[in-house]
Amino acid sequence: MKKLMLATAVLMLVACSKEEKVKEEKTGGLSDLISTAKNYSTINNSLQDVNKNIENLKNLIPLTNEELKAVLPEQLLGLKRKELSVGDNAMMNLSTAEAKYADEDNKRIKVEIVDGAGETGSAMVSIMVMGLNVNKEKTTESGFEKSTEINGVKSIVSENKYGDNIKSKIQTVVKNRYLVTLEGEGFTYEELKNTLGELNNSALK
Repeated sequence: MKKLMLATAVLMLVACSKEEKVKEEKTGGLSDLISTAKNYSTINNSLQDVNKNIENLKNLIPLTNEELKAVLPEQLLGLKRKELSVGDNAMMNLSTAEAKYADEDNKRIKVEIVDGAGETGSAMVSIMVMGLNVNKEKTTESGFEKSTEINGVKSIVSENKYGDNIKSKIQTVVKNRYLVTLEGEGFTYEELKNTLGELNNSALK
């Protein structure tokens, strides 16, 4: 219960800070009032969705270690799996999995999965869902970060290039329950996106 209350408090703090920012940056005028109303409505709806999702998830039973292992194949995009760990966050009542893949050309992929079942996991995943609902896009000299949809699912993706080295990242929530983070080195975002099709998502209940 304390963890749930803490998560809700964090969300309310974010909502209040955003509302104050709107008040500071926009003063007077009908268009400003409309913009403020839209921001408030969006935040309020997101908080309602988050609380609903927390209630739906917190009473579910997390996946076992064996079930999580079944999601992660021995190879991804031709890279062999070098490391596999599950259940490292058991003390936090979190069911998690992490796998690392690599080849001789220094290409790497890391996959992290957090099961949203249970009190802690439900709060974490629901906060991420709220973040995914915010449309954003940022471009820098080295690359970009933006909100998008992958197979109809909202996601946050990024890609940055440093000389001959390129790094990419995808964060998404599968089945409104599982927070999946993919990090690739030596792969563009479009290439890394193919990893989602090679995971055994059917093992995710």
